[in-house]
Amino acid sequence: MTPARDGENQAADLPAPLVAPEAYDDEYYRHACGGAVEWSQSEGAEVAGLYPGSLERAHLQAGDVLVDIGCGRGELLAVAAQHGAARAIGLEYAPAVLPLALKTLESHGVRDRAAVLQADARAIPVADDTADLVTMLDVVEHLGPRELALTLMEARRILKPGGRVFIHTFPTRTVYGVTYRLQRLSRPSRWRSWPADPRLPYERSMHVNEQTPAMLRRSLRRSGFAQVNVSLGRWIHTEFVPEERYKRLYHWLANIPGLTRFGVADIWGEAVNPPNPRDARN
Repeated sequence: MTPARDGENQAADLPAPLVAPEAYDDEYYRHACGGAVEWSQSEGAEVAGLYPGSLERAHLQAGDVLVDIGCGRGELLAVAAQHGAARAIGLEYAPAVLPLALKTLESHGVRDRAAVLQADARAIPVADDTADLVTMLDVVEHLGPRELALTLMEARRILKPGGRVFIHTFPTRTVYGVTYRLQRLSRPSRWRSWPADPRLPYERSMHVNEQTPAMLRRSLRRSGFAQVNVSLGRWIHTEFVPEERYKRLYHWLANIPGLTRFGVADIWGEAVNPPNPRDARN
């Protein structure tokens, strides 16, 4: 695969990212980023269930070329290569994680079929019409609206006609901004003792664009993707709720039609790169 030189030139003209790459340090990837427990306990030999589960849901086919935007420690690349991908290319702009990603690929014996490039998602050094599948697992919330728009445009550029983009994002804007907020404000005792912002420090500094299904659907459509399908997942996230008994509310809401979005904390999205921009209808 030959990198696209124009992508490298474009990167030099981009404004600084909203979240600096240095914010994503070794400590974050080893202990805070999703899947860290499995990776750290095995030094890359084991992967969390999110990665094979995501590729199964994305319908990765043998012989596909995969580009994973924001590949982190490289688990998705390793799983893809082991499941028949002809090539798995990871993009990551945080220098601290590159040694961890290489360790993952080495642990799984896939260095001949998988590689990691240090790159900005807004200017991907991959040639046009390269990928059958572009994945973005828990990346969208780390990109500002303009950054996300540029990244999705790049995803379309590197996808073959008919290729697919597959997204997972967590947590939703609704769980923090609506459910928790109303729960906290409903009684004076709670709003006095519960934090106004329940996010972890990493989330406060890195999550610049938490999503709702409508927001993600709109971004994909505006970027020209077709057959856009966005839906809530099944993750119930309650670790941020200060009192144990109030965590039950999220499970209850998640199981009530019409109120699910107030309890479920993750979103899945997928779409197709149309053969011609005029065919981008939803």
